[in-house]
Amino acid sequence: MDPDPGLRLPVALLRGAAASIAGIASGSPLIASLILLAASLVGWSIMRNSRDLGEKGAGATSRTPRSSESQNHMLSTLAHEIRTPLTIMQTTENILLEQIPGPLNERQRKFLESIYLNTQRLIHFSENMLASIKLDRGWVPDLSSTIDLRLVTKQVVDIMQPLLNQRRQQIRYTFPALLARPKADEPWIRQVMVNLVHNASKHTNEGGLVIISVTQDDEQVVVTVTDNGKGLIGTGREELFKEFFQEQPNSTSGQDGFGLGLTIVRSVIESHGGKVYIGSSPNLGTMVSFTLPAEAPV
Repeated sequence: MDPDPGLRLPVALLRGAAASIAGIASGSPLIASLILLAASLVGWSIMRNSRDLGEKGAGATSRTPRSSESQNHMLSTLAHEIRTPLTIMQTTENILLEQIPGPLNERQRKFLESIYLNTQRLIHFSENMLASIKLDRGWVPDLSSTIDLRLVTKQVVDIMQPLLNQRRQQIRYTFPALLARPKADEPWIRQVMVNLVHNASKHTNEGGLVIISVTQDDEQVVVTVTDNGKGLIGTGREELFKEFFQEQPNSTSGQDGFGLGLTIVRSVIESHGGKVYIGSSPNLGTMVSFTLPAEAPV
């Protein structure tokens, strides 16, 4: 039986994530229990709130500003409810890894590192899930203010550094001294960049390099994420933007993802009036760029 139309996307997302969640949890019964429990709570919360949104919208011939505002508020609340306990878990794990309560032996450290990184993956998964639901329901980014892409780039590096450290990969960034401040919704652009770095790391060998570069001209700012991985072999560019499509990742990465990253990237960037470009060469790497309309440099 097909799910209610308002639930088709979250149901598909949960089904598409099932195999990946099982892969995340492998390696330790304790980690398996923690991750699968958290995944179940995330899925239940998203399904419940998505159903509420669907029921509220049933029978409506058009979306009024009031109903749109109510929906946006509910989705924002849901995002907070999901991310807060996961962030607390990760903060606690980080305190333990820093051995503030007491010393760890090597086996304990390995277990904690695995839990920390898998919590980060679950945060990434839940944020992409929520973003897909928001975009599917016509969520419009707030373009009323400008953002500093230099600050956003540094934040993205901080977010992704633990994952790249585990894979013994390097991440670097470059941007000009004077940089235009595009009108953009900062949390969305940060998530776009996290998705691009996550994809780059996933398709790059251990010891590889990921570079974020920000450039500009008179009309636009260009953000590019480049890796020196295996490249996208035998895949059409449009295929990469389909929901749940996954290029075969590097077998040593242990990351199979959820097939949503580039779908979200293009939807978000196009909603900002920008474009996304992909270039790739087998065994040389991949370059993904997006543009944003430029404002005055600062």
